Amino acid sequence: MDKTKDWELYEAGIEYNQQVYGADRNYYDVLDTNIAFASGDQWRNVLADGLPKPVFNIIKRVKQFKIASLKADNISIQITPMEYRPQSEDINMQHKVKQADLANAEIKNILEDINFDAKSRTLLSDGFDTGDWCMHFYFDMDEQPYKKYMPNVKGTIKAEIIDSTNVMFGNPNTRQVEKQPYIIIIGRDLVKNLQEEAKKNKSGDSDKIRGDSETNYQMGDNGKVENSAKGYEKALYIIKYYKKNGKIYANKCTKEAYIYKNKDTKLSCYPIAFNNWEEVKGTYHGRAETTGIIPNQIAINKMFAMVIYHLMLTAFPTAVYDADRIEGWTNEIGAQIPVTNLQGDSIRNIAGYLEPATMSSQIMNAIELAMQYTKETLGVGDASLGNVTMNNATAIIAIQKSAAVPLENVKAAFYEFVEDSGKIIVDMMASYYGLRPVVVQGPNNERTVEMFDFGELKDMWLHVKTDVGNASYFSEVASVQTLDNLLNNGMIEFVEYLRRIPDEIIPQKQELINSIEQNDIYKQAIYNLMGQFMDTLPPEVRANLLQLNPEQMEQRVLEMMGALDNGQQGMAQMSDMENPLPTPEELSGTLQDGEAGFMEMMQPQTEVGRDAVKKMQDLQEIGGSRQAWKKKKKWNGKLMKQYQHLKDINKQSKMKK
Repeated sequence: MDKTKDWELYEAGIEYNQQVYGADRNYYDVLDTNIAFASGDQWRNVLADGLPKPVFNIIKRVKQFKIASLKADNISIQITPMEYRPQSEDINMQHKVKQADLANAEIKNILEDINFDAKSRTLLSDGFDTGDWCMHFYFDMDEQPYKKYMPNVKGTIKAEIIDSTNVMFGNPNTRQVEKQPYIIIIGRDLVKNLQEEAKKNKSGDSDKIRGDSETNYQMGDNGKVENSAKGYEKALYIIKYYKKNGKIYANKCTKEAYIYKNKDTKLSCYPIAFNNWEEVKGTYHGRAETTGIIPNQIAINKMFAMVIYHLMLTAFPTAVYDADRIEGWTNEIGAQIPVTNLQGDSIRNIAGYLEPATMSSQIMNAIELAMQYTKETLGVGDASLGNVTMNNATAIIAIQKSAAVPLENVKAAFYEFVEDSGKIIVDMMASYYGLRPVVVQGPNNERTVEMFDFGELKDMWLHVKTDVGNASYFSEVASVQTLDNLLNNGMIEFVEYLRRIPDEIIPQKQELINSIEQNDIYKQAIYNLMGQFMDTLPPEVRANLLQLNPEQMEQRVLEMMGALDNGQQGMAQMSDMENPLPTPEELSGTLQDGEAGFMEMMQPQTEVGRDAVKKMQDLQEIGGSRQAWKKKKKWNGKLMKQYQHLKDINKQSKMKK
């Protein structure tokens, strides 16, 4: 049977890959070796000559550290109108900002749906072992994202990781995706799935799709092994994306049959995000870090193997005995060895052990230096691995920054990859979504739904960027220490401290914040009433009160207002203070006629913070500020009525709870 035209492009890509490392090394064999060494299979193709085969996997330690360091930051994708000006009050500009905000909310939802965070770790792992990472985005029309809520809305954006051996560029001398004349994505799928897809696209070639064993160029040892059960055969397929008149078209085929051809994807950019771990000039393939560590890894394993072999040979000394006097020798435990013709001679002159040769200490020094220098040249020293003691935030931050320096180039490449992914997602939303609901999550984790026509994004001039925020253990420790210092020095209030502390440190943090804020509202109302009450007192009484310390003044004013019940002392011990007062909005519906001044008294006149009692000193500034009120007797009666009403409402709130 004749091969499809696009299949010939696939074979040309294989031929190019085999030449990347020169005539003496095969590209596919190098990657298979890298993957095997990283997973612990480190004696393949290594001459052992009867040696033991220990594995001291430095590659795995370095790999885990670098991936963890690269993923130590919270990464998100944000889009903004390119002409956005923060101070602009233009209506059109505000409308574009609103559109961008809705698109950002949907991008966040998409990244969660495709599990981008977990996929990015796998991508970085691929980059470390193969030199490249690649992700293919596609639109699945069979999905119903809103189920019964909106059954007519179909299709979701999906993403899959592509092995570096399964992506081929039309211009392999540059890694710039948008400069490619075509890009080929390779995969394997069940024959019946490919046949059903061909029938759905009315290809007419579904009968030509047959199972094959084209696994030689799949990555890794396991990628070449498949299930041989009857009815579950697989076939190799390729998807060729190419540009025509500024649009992206696609062909999908097997070796002998097309599944679809010249399909208009409606996209303006390739749905493929690609980058390198370390860029290599003149080729789209990058350099894998594992490739450079393998020679050192082999040397370390071999030296350890020789040490173990030496111990096996010399750990148990060889026995030497006089065969004329001893008929046979045995090392059996408790066994008796007969000796003849001893004639008073010492047993030491008849039998003994040869002294084993001692091993030179230089071999162990060489092993330690090889391991140390290997890790240091890779940017993974003791400080980076946490083998140092850090007692303050400054040291933590300094070590964190110094450890991140060797990864800056890789980190920049990864951020570029994330931005490319964001551009693809925006292009797909604008091309496929249409009018859809968007789930928007507010600052307090509340969720709202808004309708948005994503087609409007097509005509917008957008800037896509990657927002990065520290999320590592070191940065969290430093942040908490800084917050503790600010709180202890009185620079911030306790509620502000709670808002900024990580959620996992204090359980039910938001409930605690709400309780403190509601309690502060009740305290503030009492303090305002006390201040207004003092305005009604004669000047000499006020002067006497202001001479008292804050605690005594508080107690005395409450006694005068009739706030003490059954001998309880101090506002902090009032039974009515056990539960916080409802919010002003909740109270507004309970006000009766003639109590319009109550809501005004609820507005803060004195700041309430962590040391609420101390704020009573501010009451002296209130004196005389209410002279516009009615006569003192009339005001006194009204004040007592409102104060009693405040207590009643708080008691009712307590009973309801």
